[in-house]
Amino acid sequence: MPDILHSVAIKSPADEVYEALTTLEGLSGWWTTDTQGDAGAGGILHFRFGGRNLIDMKVLELEPGRRVLWQVVGGPDSWMDPGAFRPRAGR
Repeated sequence: MPDILHSVAIKSPADEVYEALTTLEGLSGWWTTDTQGDAGAGGILHFRFGGRNLIDMKVLELEPGRRVLWQVVGGPDSWMDPGAFRPRAGR
């Protein structure tokens, strides 16, 4: 399967974007309000979307302000590849 790369520009400092990706409060604020689990390295995050779509992600790597790497460990087959986030200052 080919890699898919999404690039999204967000008008916020990289540290704020990192926090939105690495805390339950941050994740609940932009993705789904039904977010539970352990957002620390090695933890498992549980994302629920109206009780229908269930996605579980393991936090593989955290580099403060620079990189977040998750791996889907539960959910639809189409989600089963790792996802990396790299917050950085705008260009």
